[in-house]
Amino acid sequence: MPISLPLQLISSLSLVGVLTLLSPNVQAQTATPTPMPNAVKPQKPDISLLDGDKIYTYVEQMPAYLDGGQDGLQAFVTSHVSGGAASGPQAYVTFIIDKAGKVRRPALGGTYVESEEAVAPALTEAFRTVGQFRPGRQNGKPVNVQFTVPLVKRVKVSK
Repeated sequence: MPISLPLQLISSLSLVGVLTLLSPNVQAQTATPTPMPNAVKPQKPDISLLDGDKIYTYVEQMPAYLDGGQDGLQAFVTSHVSGGAASGPQAYVTFIIDKAGKVRRPALGGTYVESEEAVAPALTEAFRTVGQFRPGRQNGKPVNVQFTVPLVKRVKVSK
């Protein structure tokens, strides 16, 4: 059963619509919005690049050290790099494994350096003989991946 509205309500609703359209304060929307005086311009996300390509921190297939896997890499880092105490901010070495499987931009701490020129010469020398990695892969393609390894001295306990 249809609901009928009183005729007076219908005519007042249409009168409000007509008055709104005829009001001098009504303005049409423009194609370009006027910025608010305190508005902040949106910033592009900070995407780090290596040779123009994105640097990932995690990918579908992570890089693998070809000379002994994770244990071989830990042994290499422990024997070639010296850094801060195990609880300090320098307790890690961070580097990028590029699409070809080579180590780039090694740095002490939890983040890599922004350019090849900023790498400490001692770290460049330490990683000169690191060996090859199988590069990380995302969507089936090799990509640049940031890798962090702790500076931990492993102690064997004899029984």
